Amino acid sequence: MPARARRYLVAIALLLIGAVGQAQEGRGPLVEVVRPERTLVRDELITFGTLRSDESVMIRPEIEGRLARLHFVEGQAAAAGDLLVSLDDAIARAELALARANLDLAEKSFQRAQLLFQRGASNAQARDEAQSRQQAARASLALAQARLDKTQIRAPYDGRLGLRRVSPGDYLEAGQDIVNLEVLDPLKLDFRVPQKAAGQIHPGQAVEIRLDAFAGELFRGTISALNPQLDVAGRSQAIRARLGNPQLRLRPGQFVRVTVILAERPHALVIPEEAVMPLGERLLVNLVVDGKVEQREIKLGRRLRGRVEVREGLSGDETLISAGWQKVRPGMAVRTRAAGEGA
Repeated sequence: MPARARRYLVAIALLLIGAVGQAQEGRGPLVEVVRPERTLVRDELITFGTLRSDESVMIRPEIEGRLARLHFVEGQAAAAGDLLVSLDDAIARAELALARANLDLAEKSFQRAQLLFQRGASNAQARDEAQSRQQAARASLALAQARLDKTQIRAPYDGRLGLRRVSPGDYLEAGQDIVNLEVLDPLKLDFRVPQKAAGQIHPGQAVEIRLDAFAGELFRGTISALNPQLDVAGRSQAIRARLGNPQLRLRPGQFVRVTVILAERPHALVIPEEAVMPLGERLLVNLVVDGKVEQREIKLGRRLRGRVEVREGLSGDETLISAGWQKVRPGMAVRTRAAGEGA
């Protein structure tokens, strides 16, 4: 074959190979793509805490005496003002009767002294002494009445009674434990946070609790108070929250897992974690714009299960390459299919 003819055939072959290469390049590699999603993202702090009664008091007598009668049943609900315990009041009633008799005599003596003074048959000193005895008798009556009142012990507020520690007939000393009274709705939640997180906590923040006794259930409350002084030993801050307990399912003393909601972003932008391409200290994503690859730098926020929050770099209407970005480069034409679809 003449050399001129061979050169002609080689040129045609090269043109054909280039055309095929251009056609293949025009089709490009197949990649999977996704769209960013808008969803709720929360910054959370997880710790542990203990449930406590909203109010808790041990019922005790203020005076000594024999326990005459118990007016409650262990474990029952009690209303504010309900009579719980009666002490023997025989001596107190006798003292009250004596105080009334002394007051009656003192008042009559004062009336006579006042009348004599007005007639000039007595001096002012006698009248003043009679008046003083009258006032002392009134004070003695008030004291006797107070002692009698203290023989009856009443509930200071609505709550639920615990287990009694005494029996009728016992002689009680002043301050001796009788029964505990607990307010179970609402409950207090006490927990601690490390000092580095103390500045992020403030009253009104929401908390969520979980406990083994109710697996899978979530209970919500609100932070009510912060201890302004940090614990010197552990460098932590004591926090108190309150949560409703209308069905009385939760009990004081239970150990719970606490999640503090530091911040909520209801329309945060999230993308699949596998769509992020680390390049040194930079984080990039590969976009498909008009059928070609374009790279963009992003900044991430909170990491979720299999997804990450994008704080900067995306507006939300982009198409991202989630699988196959390792075989593409900026400017390359690609073919796309939605993530999860078959080939």
